[in-house]
Amino acid sequence: MDTILQLVLNGLAVGCIYGLVALGFVLIYKATELVNFAQGDLLMLGAFTCYMFVVWYGVGYWAALALAVAIVALFGAALDAAILRRVIGQPQFAVVMLTIGLGAIFRSFASITWGSEIYTLPTPFSARATRLGGVTVSHEYLSIIVGTVLLCAALYAFFTYTK
Repeated sequence: MDTILQLVLNGLAVGCIYGLVALGFVLIYKATELVNFAQGDLLMLGAFTCYMFVVWYGVGYWAALALAVAIVALFGAALDAAILRRVIGQPQFAVVMLTIGLGAIFRSFASITWGSEIYTLPTPFSARATRLGGVTVSHEYLSIIVGTVLLCAALYAFFTYTK
């Protein structure tokens, strides 16, 4: 029974990550009416940027996270202004192909810059876990689940109570 509970908890955390990705697609589409398949690649660039600040330059995790978010947000805004806004009104297929192409460019850039090895970003939640009965709850997984619930609640409140 403990194994089943452990698998359910792990699956819930991974499902929350997929849910956040899907939520990103929906929010971007609703805001811009563009399907952006480069969204995940921008997330990857943000993760590598955060990794670079933490591991290469010794910046604290929270400061590195804020810097990475700011840098990728500025990059995304520039990308939107320089490229994506120009395809508004074009067939959706053109937009889809453009964002898939941009994603390929971003992945190639990341491969050239950081290589293709697997990296682990040390976080304040890394290597911490709490044991509840026979189930080990990773603080990383717990933060993912709690963060997803809080974000969904905040977005629900925002869209329910604003126009």
